[in-house]
Amino acid sequence: MPGRRFWAVTLRPLWICLGFLWVSLLVWMGSPVAHGQGAHLAVVRLPGQNWVNIERQLQRSGLTYQVIDQLSPVGLQGRNTVFLPNVNRLTPAQATALSEWMQRDGGQLIISGPLEIPPEARDPLRNLIGAYWSGDIPLASPVRLTGFAGEWARGVTANDAIAGGSLLPTSTESRLTAVWEGVGGDAYAVIASRQSVYLGWRWGEFPDETAQLDQQWLQAALRRAQGGSAALTDLPVAPPPLPINTFELLAMRQELGGLLGRVEGSLLLTQATQGGSGATEYEPILARARDVLRQLPVWVEAGQYTQARQAFEQARADLWANYPVDRLTALPEVRAIWLDRGTIVESRSETGLAQIFDRLAQSGINTVFFETMNAGFAIHPSRVAPQQNPLTRGWDPLRAAVRLAHERGMELHAWIWIFAVGNIRHNILPEINLPQDYIGPVLTAHPDWANKDDRGNLFPRGQPETWLDPANPQVRAYLLALTRELVQDYRVDGIHLDYIRYPFQNAPSRNVFGFGRAARQGFQQLSGVDPLELDPLLDRSLWQLWTRYRTQQVNEVVESIARTARSLNPRVILSAAVYALPQNERLQKLQQDWEEWIQAGELDLLIPLTYAGNTRRLAQLVQPNLEIVSRSSALFLPSLNLLNLPAVEFLDQMQVVRDLPTGGFALFAVRQFTPELEEILSRSAIASTRIPHRDPFGTVQDRFQSLRQEWMFLSEQGQLRLLEPERSQWMEQIERVEGSLAALVADPNLEVLAEARTQLSRMSENLSAWMRAESLQNPYRVRIWGNRLTALEMMLRYGEQTLLRTSAATPLQG
Repeated sequence: MPGRRFWAVTLRPLWICLGFLWVSLLVWMGSPVAHGQGAHLAVVRLPGQNWVNIERQLQRSGLTYQVIDQLSPVGLQGRNTVFLPNVNRLTPAQATALSEWMQRDGGQLIISGPLEIPPEARDPLRNLIGAYWSGDIPLASPVRLTGFAGEWARGVTANDAIAGGSLLPTSTESRLTAVWEGVGGDAYAVIASRQSVYLGWRWGEFPDETAQLDQQWLQAALRRAQGGSAALTDLPVAPPPLPINTFELLAMRQELGGLLGRVEGSLLLTQATQGGSGATEYEPILARARDVLRQLPVWVEAGQYTQARQAFEQARADLWANYPVDRLTALPEVRAIWLDRGTIVESRSETGLAQIFDRLAQSGINTVFFETMNAGFAIHPSRVAPQQNPLTRGWDPLRAAVRLAHERGMELHAWIWIFAVGNIRHNILPEINLPQDYIGPVLTAHPDWANKDDRGNLFPRGQPETWLDPANPQVRAYLLALTRELVQDYRVDGIHLDYIRYPFQNAPSRNVFGFGRAARQGFQQLSGVDPLELDPLLDRSLWQLWTRYRTQQVNEVVESIARTARSLNPRVILSAAVYALPQNERLQKLQQDWEEWIQAGELDLLIPLTYAGNTRRLAQLVQPNLEIVSRSSALFLPSLNLLNLPAVEFLDQMQVVRDLPTGGFALFAVRQFTPELEEILSRSAIASTRIPHRDPFGTVQDRFQSLRQEWMFLSEQGQLRLLEPERSQWMEQIERVEGSLAALVADPNLEVLAEARTQLSRMSENLSAWMRAESLQNPYRVRIWGNRLTALEMMLRYGEQTLLRTSAATPLQG
């Protein structure tokens, strides 16, 4: 006994030391054990992740895990299950290593957040993953299981609202496990395939607010991976021949008919405006698609559902595969693109920036939204903003960009984050290396300008930005000083407003924001009540008054920026990136009333964030907003998110936008503008160099001339079904419209404009009657002609607004 006591006392320090070393080794390897539950998991740690928060959430999850710092064959060797949390972008070597590991070793993969895959490795890896991130959803929303969720996911009960992205399936084995509640469309939040589970949000980004959601879904995904093939029995070998109901049949016919119409319309426009020998090589494919379109109702009526679906899929695939990429003609349009901060930083100098502008010019881009204010940092050496971005100090990218754009016949618009002035995702970039909770240089210099939630927090729950208080007079003075600097000192062609809103809120769940000092004081003077004392569920009338008050603060800022910019240069273009949500929902959740801005003539270009993973969803987002904008003087530019967008989908979305009454489109962003997409855009020749917002009357004349050429081509070929007296009336009206437009371009004044609008309106009003017979055979074609005439009427209305503005305004000097 004395001997044992001796050794126990003697060795105790050694055992303690060894134990300490063992714990240290576990921590160093990233392998804390919470409850000893779950399969062994390898978690990938790469630059650009918010690793502090990810690790915090992992340690809370109760799972055994090990960190790997390289995504390579060596790093993946011997791993069964790998978790890629919020990696954002893979290199070609990383993507190849991941594909080979999944194919060779049967590795199970869990992914969260957006994942950009290099084009050369995209298709094989996407097929293995079974899904891709098509773009951010517009609102923080709960995740809801679908009826297709497997047993592995049934235990998930968390319903925290979180900002995420819409996932789209890439394989017949993709299981649509969960959706974003209340978002609509094909907004899937979780998709599982044979070897992966994709979580459609940035896992662990907000560990305190979404702890339950993150932990339950990761544990469920790991259980599925641990179960191996047994967990995959919920994947059907082949879909059963379910009946096709009336709504599905209508959707199938609309989708196929629209795609067929776009391909036919592209060929027709090119043939009519550029000449050529026709498109005989496309005719067999078009004929088969027309036949399927006619036969679909017959097959469904006969109960031949499998044949109907297979024929539909084959016809659609044939049209996709034979889209006439090299035969596209674009009418004069705004071709805008967002040139993002990351790409600007990587250019490093004016020489590097010139290479980017060369690429854009060769693609026919005519308008660049240059990211000038991001997370409170100026891209340029500003005398107004508190700090220049640390990664662009030593040169002036904005001044270089203005010069480079103008040398290439392009416009340069300063893209400004208006009210968002700090960003966690910006702070944690390896090259920035700021504290995660850094509130940004503007609020650091002026903390009393801050907007807050009802608890005094500067960061809204579940969102990474800090915000200015729009009601604060000093905030407004700062924004106007910045506007003057950009318009007067830098001579930018336009101001592009982003984050021109409050952060997302959900009042029924008491997730509210907007309680800056100035806003509280202003509302209390108006109503006699401090808004912090209001309950959105109990004080409904006063809460709505508070919502209208905050909305009005944003409206006033837009009006003052527009007035200031145009007082310095009446030809400066004002645009805004806005949400395409229904108006009431938008007012309640982010106090953005862009209808007011366009009705007041404060915006030249309205750019809704119509990011969609497929053409059908794009049209659903665009159409309701078009009906609103058509009554205003603004030009409408839908936006396309290039992140993970397949080339043929990009092409078709671009054609959808052209077939609607729009002024063009905006592409997000240069970082995702691959050589393949550049080639598609460069092949789409523009009939003239006019930019609609700069030369609306000339644009209308050119566009109508193209429409006339198309009609005359069909008429000469005997393919236009018009009888007398409609043919003569139609021809006479064409001549009247052409004459009035020629007079308008020669002498733009209000009297001549009124005549042109009258003649064009008559053309639009009578088109359906004149084309009654044609619409029976080619309904899509006739509908698109009507859309193109509507677009011309919108441009004339816009031209009237600019004519009045430029004739009345006198620029300030100095």
